[in-house]
Amino acid sequence: MQNSRTLGRSRSFTNVRFHPRAIALIIAAVIGDWGCGGGSTSSSPPPSPPPPPISVTVTPNSATMLRGTTQPFAAKVTGTTNTAVTWSVQENFGGTIDSGGVYTAPQDAYGTFHVVATSQANSAAQGIAAVAVQQSQLAISPVAVTLAPDGAQTFTASVLGLANTSVTWTIREAGGGLINGTGFYSAPSAAGFYHVVATSVEDMTVTASSTITVTTSSSGFIPTGSLQTARGFQTATLLGDGRVLAAGGAHRATDTHCIGGIASAEVYDVGLGAFAPAGALTAARYAHTATLLQNGKVLVAGGFGDTSDCQDVGVQAQNTAELYDPATSSFNKTGNMGLPRGGHTATLLMNGKVLVAGGGDQGGGGTGSASAELYDPSTGAFTQTGSMAVARFRHTATLLQNGKVLIVGGIPLNSANPTSTAEVYDPATGSFTVTGGMTTAREEHTATLLADGKVLIVGGESPVTGSSDLQPTATAEIYDPSSSSFSITGSMAEARSSQTATLLPGGTTLIAGGGDDNSTAELYDPTTSSFSITGGMEVGRSGHSATLLMDGSVLVVGGGSFFPIATAELYQNGAPWDY
Repeated sequence: MQNSRTLGRSRSFTNVRFHPRAIALIIAAVIGDWGCGGGSTSSSPPPSPPPPPISVTVTPNSATMLRGTTQPFAAKVTGTTNTAVTWSVQENFGGTIDSGGVYTAPQDAYGTFHVVATSQANSAAQGIAAVAVQQSQLAISPVAVTLAPDGAQTFTASVLGLANTSVTWTIREAGGGLINGTGFYSAPSAAGFYHVVATSVEDMTVTASSTITVTTSSSGFIPTGSLQTARGFQTATLLGDGRVLAAGGAHRATDTHCIGGIASAEVYDVGLGAFAPAGALTAARYAHTATLLQNGKVLVAGGFGDTSDCQDVGVQAQNTAELYDPATSSFNKTGNMGLPRGGHTATLLMNGKVLVAGGGDQGGGGTGSASAELYDPSTGAFTQTGSMAVARFRHTATLLQNGKVLIVGGIPLNSANPTSTAEVYDPATGSFTVTGGMTTAREEHTATLLADGKVLIVGGESPVTGSSDLQPTATAEIYDPSSSSFSITGSMAEARSSQTATLLPGGTTLIAGGGDDNSTAELYDPTTSSFSITGGMEVGRSGHSATLLMDGSVLVVGGGSFFPIATAELYQNGAPWDY
């Protein structure tokens, strides 16, 4: 009944008719209620407009500079009476800027950096200018050349960022040949390594040099197809079909001095003389290991990771491992190591297992390990084996003809000097035994098994007498398994570290690159226990890879970490080059 009455009232309400005057009074009353609100709002002034936002503009908004030079910047602040700003550089190690806005470009880095002016009235208001720091102040061409005795070469130089582009030409070594004012160089009759230097006339601190290899050798390097991605401290593995797998490698983060790994990989085809993509690693890596297994797959283990995990100037080591399958050109995860490792060694044993030894816990620093483990391809798992007597990374491991493994040198931690100690791993007992020590302590050296079963140890970083510093060494020594001892052999013509050493089919060992911008190469002859100069590379390399191909030539690839290299070269016996 109530609902019926309600509906009835509604229906009757719709039939009510109001006089027009009554309607006007009702509307006026409603308008009056809207406008009242206590009887004072209608007389209030309109609200004030919001204050203008604070903005910061930096002038100039972009600049191109040379390393170590200065550039003043100015900041204009609007929207506030406080026009003060705080200056900063967005990238770590991207240069410095003082409180007055004078920016100084970094001495040891190049790339694009960003100068930032932050309003002191509101830290959310910023102005940014982009600064392009040029890679080079003076470029010389060619950067390296191989000549016969008394040969000739014309050099050119280009100066960037200076009004006067003239240079003077000199030769660093006494007796290193002659050069005139136009850059025409005449080599000496004596074999050796020499350097032509170009110096800016306007600023004598701006210089560049080229390395000249003078040799009677007809062997040398010729260029081949470049990597698709520049990389250094990568791995290079000769596959069963003759191709070469280049995996991972180092690069510098764009905004820091942190070096991290990359995940890409590529394969070099000898017939085409070119690299092609080969799938991606499951993790970015550098200073890792890659070992060709007896089943044709490649075990990739450890290494330092990508720059997202950067600690100070280095990234953390990782314990992951993966397998590359040439049949599918793909990487797949396998069992993890028991310990994160980078700068370690991995050695294929005669029983098909892989011995992984030592390694550091952080790139650019950190602490080494004495532990070791074995990878079993049949189970895809790592198991612990005996530990070394000394913690070490940046060492070498060499499979001896008797099936044992020689471990040599390295450092226990980044702040320590290299060690001269060595030890031998016996797969039969799963243990390490200390053997005779080297005559020179060293890290980042090479160790090469010679045809007679002895091991050639070459170069590396060694302590400086009376100092805590290290420097590359030209020394070399031979390990004799029959006497478990080291003995000195002939020295190289050039000190080297992070070089490569490749045993050639004829029994000699090719030593290439190593050190700063070193393009030179030498051959060690075990029959004479001496080194001789051979044709040099076209560019200097350190931390590169060298792989003996099935045709007896050597593929040299990449190199570098802060500024990795993409080019590649082939070393060939009797390779032609211009005199």
